[in-house]
Amino acid sequence: MAISVEDDLFHDPGDDPYWNESAWFGFNIPERQISGWVYFYHRPNMRYSVGGMALWDPSGANTYDCLYYNMGDTVALPDGAQMYDFSLDNGLSVKCARPMREYRLSYQAADIVADLTWTGIMDAHDTGLPAGSEEWGTGHYDQSGRMVGTVTVAGERYEVDGFSQRDHSWGPRRYRTNPRSDFPWAVASETSAFQLFAISDLPIDDDPVEGTTERVITGWYLRDGEVGSLVSGSRRVVERAPDGRPLRVELRARDGRGRTLEAEGRCVNWLHWHGYQMYQWWSLAQWSFDGHRAWGEEQDLYPFHHSRRFIRSRLENAHDPAAGGNR
Repeated sequence: MAISVEDDLFHDPGDDPYWNESAWFGFNIPERQISGWVYFYHRPNMRYSVGGMALWDPSGANTYDCLYYNMGDTVALPDGAQMYDFSLDNGLSVKCARPMREYRLSYQAADIVADLTWTGIMDAHDTGLPAGSEEWGTGHYDQSGRMVGTVTVAGERYEVDGFSQRDHSWGPRRYRTNPRSDFPWAVASETSAFQLFAISDLPIDDDPVEGTTERVITGWYLRDGEVGSLVSGSRRVVERAPDGRPLRVELRARDGRGRTLEAEGRCVNWLHWHGYQMYQWWSLAQWSFDGHRAWGEEQDLYPFHHSRRFIRSRLENAHDPAAGGNR
């Protein structure tokens, strides 16, 4: 399926109440080890939206102690709203200045004022939702760009000016049995970047998480200004902290042009995020690939029942001398 400007609009939702149209704009301030995003989704057949913003650094990894977090309450989907043209009652406003290319994001609520502009540096790439990710919807694209603007939190002003990533998914969303997965990305320049999606092929009851290798099922590789769709590959977390959070990640993937991506990422912050019946370590990561050192993210995702088992096991072992842990 080719992506077109019409995919920046709401798609025909039919009569399925769980039809979901979601969008995410991620950004970072590497010199402060800060990550941030604007995220929202609309449920047109239920007539509601959810949207908000997060900002975090190494000083706080939870939604209640990070630099800023506010997302989760449902608000009315305004009459006449479009996917990227709306203002919600909670203070989030989005305006599409140029379809598939430029977006104005503003947010004003208690303790925060944000004024951001996102501009694409490449065409949106149809990464799709292949087997193993189909519960996210029926359509999906990703796009690299640049985020510029300011975010003021609790009186402190942060300047944002750096590479960014966004995506958009649409279709019925019933997150029930999707496997453990990963969504890493990095942008070194307007001609060098990557993004991929990898999943675990192991049944949850047989998936130890530690020491496993996940299979790349979709994504893209931008090298020397030419984009290629990823056709195979692997992802491994080669180092984790005692609580299970990823510290170092290795990627190897091949695209349809016959080129091989090899990348290593080191995480420098973590946000414990939960949504859509899943848990995620959402991290700022510095990636090394193709001779570049570039900033991006590592998103380590789990179904809730899987994350509970894994994290509780790691914490128990960390406090059990017989298991080599420390009190």
